[in-house]
Amino acid sequence: MMVVMASKTVLVTCGATVAFPRLVDVVLRKKLLERLSDAGFRRLIVQYGKGYETEFEKRLDAMGCVPTQCSLDDSVLGTTATGSCCRSFVPKGLEIVGFEYSSKVQDIVRIADLVISHAGTGSILDALRAGRPLIVCVNDELMDNHQQQIADRFEEKGYVWACKPRESEIAECLSRSQSETLVQFPQAYSAQFENDLSRLAFK
Repeated sequence: MMVVMASKTVLVTCGATVAFPRLVDVVLRKKLLERLSDAGFRRLIVQYGKGYETEFEKRLDAMGCVPTQCSLDDSVLGTTATGSCCRSFVPKGLEIVGFEYSSKVQDIVRIADLVISHAGTGSILDALRAGRPLIVCVNDELMDNHQQQIADRFEEKGYVWACKPRESEIAECLSRSQSETLVQFPQAYSAQFENDLSRLAFK
């Protein structure tokens, strides 16, 4: 007997200021899209960051994605029509929605069943406060940053799965997200914990 899985949404967020091309490149690879589809995801929302729209469109065209009517309108996404791209990944029926920036990222986080985020403290906390399973992807090409330490700190506490922008690592985290349960992030998390994170981020 075939088990029909409910349609799910995954949100990939790269932050509003610095594009994270490696993360976008990995999540748009055919094998990873197929893994998402096989895991029951039917919508992939990508907030790809500043200045990456043209490249994002090229990637979708190269994959043979076809334009479709978007299942989410701009008022939900917090974008303009020119800033969003709604395509379908034909082989697996996966809708791909992309935009540079949204004024409603926190609202989009709430409709996601899984979040894959860069290792910015704000993006991490947005997902955890919303109670969403979170894969944190560290941009290891940034100079003088402490993303790895921040990601490690959250993973040590069992709040996230952490990885680098490599297909094998994200695929492994995706598999873990289907079989493991993360520690629930306390809504009244300690001020000391936030201070520790701030010191890592701005050290």
